Amino acid sequence: MKRANETIYKYILEQLKIGKNKDNDSSKIISGASLAKNLHISRSYVSKVIAKLIEKGYDIKKVDRMGYIYQSDIKVLDEKYIKTHIIKQKNVQILDSVDSTNNYLKKIQKNEKLEEMIVIADAQTAGRGRLGRTFISNYAKGIYMSILFKPTFSLAYAKKITCLVAAATSLAIDQIAGVKTQIKWVNDIYLNSKKICGILTEAATSIEQDSLEYVIIGIGINMYYQNFDEKLQNIATSIEEQTNKIISRNELIVQIINQIDAYLDHIDDDIYMDEYIKKSFVIGKTVELYKNNQTFIAKVININKEGELEVFIDGRKQKISTGEITRMSVRYE
Repeated sequence: MKRANETIYKYILEQLKIGKNKDNDSSKIISGASLAKNLHISRSYVSKVIAKLIEKGYDIKKVDRMGYIYQSDIKVLDEKYIKTHIIKQKNVQILDSVDSTNNYLKKIQKNEKLEEMIVIADAQTAGRGRLGRTFISNYAKGIYMSILFKPTFSLAYAKKITCLVAAATSLAIDQIAGVKTQIKWVNDIYLNSKKICGILTEAATSIEQDSLEYVIIGIGINMYYQNFDEKLQNIATSIEEQTNKIISRNELIVQIINQIDAYLDHIDDDIYMDEYIKKSFVIGKTVELYKNNQTFIAKVININKEGELEVFIDGRKQKISTGEITRMSVRYE
C-alpha cells in the first residue's frame, strides 16, 4: 500500500473509531460523504477503503444512504498486542499477504541468520501442508503463522517437535475457545470430528554438532466462517462454525506461543507427550496408513513417548515414525 493510501486508510479508520467511542454511543453513524469531502476523494473510493477494512477483519456496518458504524476489531491482527503479551520476547512481524509464512522465514534466515522470529499473515497465496499439499489460507479467516527458533536440544528430540507443537496448539485452542480438541497423528487438530488446524515443521540440522540449526513451525488454524470447496466441506471446519463464537486471533496466537515456550523449557519432562497421547483419537482404531508411497490397513495400539505410532499391520507389530493416517476405517473397537 502506498504512503498516500496508508494515510487515507488510517484517517478513515480513526474517524470510524471516534464514532464508536464518542459518549459510548455505539450507533454513531459516520457519513461516507463527509469522509470523502475531508479527504478530497470520491465516495466510491471511501467505499473501497471500507470494503478493504472489512476484509481485514474490522466489523463495520453499512447503513444505506447514511454511512458506516464501527462495531468491533476483535478479528483484526494486532502486532503490538502480540508483542506485549508473549512471555518470551521475540521479533514479531505481521504481513498482509505472502506465499507461505514458512518460506518467508526460510528466506530471511538464509540471509540474516535470525535467532527467533514469528511471522503472521492475513493470507497465504501458496500455503503448504504436509506431503506438498495446499493449505487453504483465505484472507483474514484464520491464523497463518510460522515460528523460527534455535533449539538447544539434540537431534534425538527433533522428531517429537511436531507432537510438542500440536499438543501446545490444541491445549491453547481449548483454553481460549472453551472446547475440547483432539489430535490425529501426527500433525492435525480436530474439533467435532473435523479438521481445524494443520502443522508443518521444517528443520535444518547441524551434523557436526548433532543438533538442529533451526526449526520453523508453521501453524494454520481455521478461525472464522468460510466457504470450503466441495472436496473439503466434509473434512474441514472453523472454530466459529463449531462454537458460534468469534475468538480473537491475537489472544489465541499469544496463548499458543506461550504454551510452546513452556513445553520447550521442560522438553526433558515429556509433559507435552502425555498431553499429545491423551488428545489422540486414533488409538484403538483401525486406520488407513500411507507410508513410503504405499497404503496399509493398520490397527493402532498406542503412541509411544517418542511420538511413534505402534500398530499391527498384517498381524505384525510395528513402530511407525513417519507417514500419515489418510482415513479412519472404523470406530473404536
